[in-house]
Amino acid sequence: MAYKKNNSSEKDAFLIHNSQYQAVRNFSNEDYGKLFHAICRYHIKEDIGDLDDKIQVAFEFFKVQFEYDREKWEKIRESRSASGKKGGRPKSKPKQTKANKANAFSEKQTEAKEAVNVNGNVNGNVNDNKKKASPSDEIITILEDLNKRTKSKKGFSPLAQSNQNLIKARMSEGFTVENFITVNEKKVKQWLHDPEMSKYLRPATLYGNKFDGYLNEVVCDLPATNSNYLNKNKFQSADERRIENNKKIFEESLVKVKNERNRQEEEGGDSGFFSQLHGELPESHN
Repeated sequence: MAYKKNNSSEKDAFLIHNSQYQAVRNFSNEDYGKLFHAICRYHIKEDIGDLDDKIQVAFEFFKVQFEYDREKWEKIRESRSASGKKGGRPKSKPKQTKANKANAFSEKQTEAKEAVNVNGNVNGNVNDNKKKASPSDEIITILEDLNKRTKSKKGFSPLAQSNQNLIKARMSEGFTVENFITVNEKKVKQWLHDPEMSKYLRPATLYGNKFDGYLNEVVCDLPATNSNYLNKNKFQSADERRIENNKKIFEESLVKVKNERNRQEEEGGDSGFFSQLHGELPESHN
């Protein structure tokens, strides 16, 4: 029996999305055929009959998308119908007369002048900002001193806004150029040859919130002949210092254990703990 479309308002096609195929890609050819027949009967408004559970579930999945597509199509059709009742597509604009062309040219000239003024203002503002960003003599002096002490090839730039902001912030708190020079001297002396701390010789660390603490820090000047000082600086990394320190603690602990054992032997008693350390258990412990 041939299908006849009742009126122009009926949709005569349906769309199957690629994503829908993923849900039924494992169907057999027979199941595909049953599902397709059910879909076609649904769209020509025929009874789809009883379906196997698997086919029914798949059909309901497709049906949701079909109903959504139909609602979307109905809205588009109604919108086009309403536009048609208002006269269809808007008519093309009338050709410009000479007077209109002259007015358009004048408007373009006005826009061009406004653009020039805007660019002029923008460039002026940019130049003003550059002038404002120029570092003061104090900032240049402070950073040149730090670069000289750290022997930095590139150095910290006085033009960098972040460096300027840090120094200005501390100066607003009452600190002077001499205070900055003092902090530079103290921390470079402490950190320059320390592999772990030398990376912190930078404005972000030195001139931050701990600036007052660095300025008033008491520095202990150890003589070059001091053994502790020499031992600390003979290691190139923090790990080497940590290993040496653990070794020292272990050796000190052995000395303490030995001294305690000697003390107990002199008193004529031994709990057996130190004998166990040497593999010498008393007979009473066997």
